[in-house]
Amino acid sequence: MNFIVSKAKLDEVSEIDSMLTDLIQDEREKYNNNINENYEVKDFYEKFIDKDNKIILIARGDDIILGYLYGFIQDNGSLYNNKIAKLDALFVKEQYRGNGIARSLMKEFINWADEKGVAYIEVSVCKDNTNAISLYENEGFFIDKICLKKVL
Repeated sequence: MNFIVSKAKLDEVSEIDSMLTDLIQDEREKYNNNINENYEVKDFYEKFIDKDNKIILIARGDDIILGYLYGFIQDNGSLYNNKIAKLDALFVKEQYRGNGIARSLMKEFINWADEKGVAYIEVSVCKDNTNAISLYENEGFFIDKICLKKVL
């Protein structure tokens, strides 16, 4: 499959917001039933489109957006010695998965973070999302922290 990875443009963010809704609902259906099934993302990414410390990447093929990635450089003041980037959202439409789109988006994000002088990238993923965990591990990510939860 042929596709091109590029930075998102302002006129594309409403479609990317819709894809974030799909990502959140996919997570609700498979991993976290506490997410509101009626939740819909609107006007979220437009405020990030021109920020130097944030990036929204899209994979486009056949004149449609196949997937996207959103990441940012985390500002922790003087807490850390080095800059940290967060890979916050990565989503590929289901019918286009398995074509290297997620890997290409991640590689472009990694290059961007490296150019910004970031020491490392963090990503959070649901523990049962084995496909995502495998993808990240194959790209050199490893488990560093564990988040624990107590249901009340």
